[in-house]
Amino acid sequence: MNQTVPADILYRIDLLNGQARGLLLRSTAMAEEGRRIHGLSRTATAALGRLMSMTCIMGALLKEDKGSVSCIVRGDGPLGTMIAVGRPTGDVKGYVQQPDVELPRVEGKLPVGDAVGRHGTLQVIKDLGFGEPYSGQVNLVSGELGEDFALYFTASEQTPSLVSLGVLTGDTVQAAGGLLVQLLPGALQEAPGLLEARAPVFSHISSLLAEWGDEALIHRLFEGLEPKVLGTQSVRYACDCSRERVERALISLGRAELEQLIREQDHCTVDCQFCNSRRAFSGQELRALLDVATRP
Repeated sequence: MNQTVPADILYRIDLLNGQARGLLLRSTAMAEEGRRIHGLSRTATAALGRLMSMTCIMGALLKEDKGSVSCIVRGDGPLGTMIAVGRPTGDVKGYVQQPDVELPRVEGKLPVGDAVGRHGTLQVIKDLGFGEPYSGQVNLVSGELGEDFALYFTASEQTPSLVSLGVLTGDTVQAAGGLLVQLLPGALQEAPGLLEARAPVFSHISSLLAEWGDEALIHRLFEGLEPKVLGTQSVRYACDCSRERVERALISLGRAELEQLIREQDHCTVDCQFCNSRRAFSGQELRALLDVATRP
């Protein structure tokens, strides 16, 4: 990771004396690490950076330490499927199917919506670490992702929300981040109007992150909303894959598939789509896993 990029941080902010909350994320280093690992084009960097930012925010909202949230975008644009996984620890990882896609800027902006696609789905899977995971899905609104996540919160979680996501990128990521603002139960009748009045300011999140320090930015974003920082959390791009996890995945294939793999290849190589690490298994190692898979 580029060591000159400041560490990423998430702010939890009380608004209107408990009537609403804001989660503000500076994710420049996270987006840059994703760009570096996957060799992303500028357009793909902007798209995956936005997706990872909101996935990070949603992961931080989980109350179970072992939980995770996966956000999957399947659009009809040239980027193909995009996936990001976030955890309460602040760890996030992401993947884009076609990392080389580059589209010309439109009025100076990267056309994320065209690259993602205007039609398709946004699926959110929350695994709380016990029981069946919760899955919600909405159709894409614009492919710009901010509007698409706002629809998800309203339609799937019945929580009207303001969402802003942005990435400024050249050869490297200059600024990236996200903002989620939500009303809380018991909010007064005038609260929605006060939040909506700030929406035009919220929409410029990436340029504001590039221009302002965090403390000044919080006051600028939430002017008139009585912002109080309740806490902060360090976040980062991190993959939790390991050889042990891959071994468990191979064992889960079952006896028949493992025997076929040994018979046809007598070895295998497994790549992680999130961090590009590669793990090789010899025929002897596969036969040892087969022994485990066939134990009563």
